This record gives sequence, C-alpha cells and structure tokens, in this order.
Amino acid sequence: MRTEAFTSRLQKALWPAMLLSLACGTAWSIYPVAGAADRLREIPLERGIFHGRDITLTEREKIVLGRVDLVHREYTFPGRSAYVTVIDGSKDRHAVHDPRYCFQGAGWKVLEEKQRAVPGGEGTWIAAEREGRRFEAAFWFSNQGRRYSSVGRYLWDTVVRRVTFGRLGGQPLLVVFQSYNDRPIEWGQMETMINELRL
Repeated sequence: MRTEAFTSRLQKALWPAMLLSLACGTAWSIYPVAGAADRLREIPLERGIFHGRDITLTEREKIVLGRVDLVHREYTFPGRSAYVTVIDGSKDRHAVHDPRYCFQGAGWKVLEEKQRAVPGGEGTWIAAEREGRRFEAAFWFSNQGRRYSSVGRYLWDTVVRRVTFGRLGGQPLLVVFQSYNDRPIEWGQMETMINELRL
C-alpha cells in the first residue's frame, strides 16, 4: 500500500534528523555559547545627568529572571525617573520574551502601541493602564549597535548564534525602558540615555 511505503520513507528520513538533533544537543551542552555579561557590566550606574540605583527583583520576577544575567535599575535625571531593565537571555532563552506578555500578566491593559525610531534602529512604544493608573514603556533588542523590536528576529539571531557556537553575531540584549509615577516617556531624554548608557 501507498501509506505503508510513505510511512517507511518517513521513518528512514526521521532517523538522520533525530541523530543530527542529538549530536547538536550534545555539542551545545559541551560547548556553551558565551553570554553578554561583559556588556551588562559596561552599563554605567552613573553617567552625566543620569544617576542609577540597582533594584532588587521581586519574588515574582525571580521566578522568570532568576537564571539570567541582567541590569535592573531606576535612573533619575533632571525632573524625572525611569526604570531600565536589560536582560541577557543566553543562559535561559525562555526568560526573554515579548514584554507585552509581562505587562498583561501583571494586569496592565495595553491601550496603544507603535514602532518608534531609536538610535541605531527601532523600538516598540506601549501605553498601558491598570486600575486608573497609566504607564508607558519602550522595548527593543540591542545587538552590536543595531536595535530592533521584532521578537522573531531576536529568536533568529539567537538560533544562528547557537548553531554557529557564537561565531556569528553577538548575543542580543532585551532592553525595557519604563516610565515612573504615571509620567509619559520623554523621547528625547530616552534617546540621550540610550547613547549615554550604551543601551
């Protein structure tokens, strides 16, 4: 019968694919790809008008982000404050995902979003509301001076990096910039912060 012949060919094709997957998995566990912890250490706590303080993760945040290297800070600058989180997902790729899911999971309703230009590329700007409070956030992935907000592109970059054992491209970092005390993001100041802090 035709279906038996097809099944037999399919099984024969699946064996090499399974062996290749097993070999790749073994190789990747023996030769881990270097992360971007050095780039995180380069983010200054203070630079020019920006003064930062590290923020301890909440218990809820530790569940998702406990295994990754990250910078989680509040930066103050004339008349304003902002939260900045920069995540290196090389130790746990599941910790890096679309930030909209985190906002919605915390009870925020996304009211508006759009793509905005940032130095070296683009980011996604979001306005959200919860219990009468409003906040704004912007996020992007930063990779060797290029910035983009496509989660699909982030996944592609990390797969290519993994398959080539880190020889092609750097580790993209997720950067999330959040307004503080219900104040809107002042885009010009954020762009200055991106350049000053090398986000």
